[in-house]
Amino acid sequence: MMGAIGQSRAVLSNEDLKIRYAWSLDRKIEESCARIIDWHSRFGGRVSVSFSGGLDSTVLLDLVRNKCGYPDVPAVFSNTGLEFPENGHFVRSFPNVHEIRPKKGFRHVIETFGYPVVSKRVSQYVGEVQRAKGETATKRLRLTGMTSRGTKSRLGEIPDVWKPLVDCGFRVSDKCCDILKKEPLARAMKTFGPPFVGTRAEESMQRELSYKHHGCNAYHMKSPRSTPIAFWTGRDIREYIQRESLPYSPLYDMGYDRSGCMWCLLGAHHSDDNRFELLAKTHPRVYAFCRDRLGLFDVLAVVERLWGERYRRKAKTTEPTVSPNPALVGFRIS
Repeated sequence: MMGAIGQSRAVLSNEDLKIRYAWSLDRKIEESCARIIDWHSRFGGRVSVSFSGGLDSTVLLDLVRNKCGYPDVPAVFSNTGLEFPENGHFVRSFPNVHEIRPKKGFRHVIETFGYPVVSKRVSQYVGEVQRAKGETATKRLRLTGMTSRGTKSRLGEIPDVWKPLVDCGFRVSDKCCDILKKEPLARAMKTFGPPFVGTRAEESMQRELSYKHHGCNAYHMKSPRSTPIAFWTGRDIREYIQRESLPYSPLYDMGYDRSGCMWCLLGAHHSDDNRFELLAKTHPRVYAFCRDRLGLFDVLAVVERLWGERYRRKAKTTEPTVSPNPALVGFRIS
């Protein structure tokens, strides 16, 4: 069954994925190592590990260097400029780690393109409508779900709850990750080779769909990458770290459940998300910068209000609109 996961054009069903999720940790280690060895062999050892310092990439780095016996594979740390200092120190404690940086910073992104909110997909769709010149096929698709063929595409439409973001008073865009992470990593790939990436299918619908389509080793993508722990769960990750006594970023002992960008807005609207409450306690100067210089909390307030009103909005028969937020009148980055 090992070969089935690594097929570059694999089509995995929901049942296939459930079976893989249910495998024992030992089975998952064996399967992941098979994918790692295959990837390493395909590119003659000229490969790298994308190492963010998060739990997933920490496990991945250990699998590559220790379980699979490739200690010389370089790790690439993409320093977006939004990294927690504790995480940066943790990453730099490992040997053979190469740090890369984007050509532009977060401030440039939000001033030039807009804020990333809700999710990458919603940010992309809302931004496309905001930038549309007149009535275009893309704008119609995003607002109504109707394709140029006259069919309905649920996945191509902005969910009703987020349609008011189109006229919310600030620009929305999904360009943040492209500029701060993907572009530097694309440059790094030319130097260090196609990467191992520690993404997992259960983290998002997009990652699940990608895994179902490509399997772990996506040889034929425009930017080839291997995701050898795609079928692992969060519980597997924690069990592996405990079993192997791996060091991990101190952020997780400070109350954080993620080690990504300090002031990422994606998913921050959920009521159980406390990332900014924690940030105010652990990094008050960064929190103040987000509030006073970047305008993040004015933006988040609009998103949270829409999310809180979603049930009332569903009951309406006409397309809802949102009155301008007083906090955003004359909105600009100081």
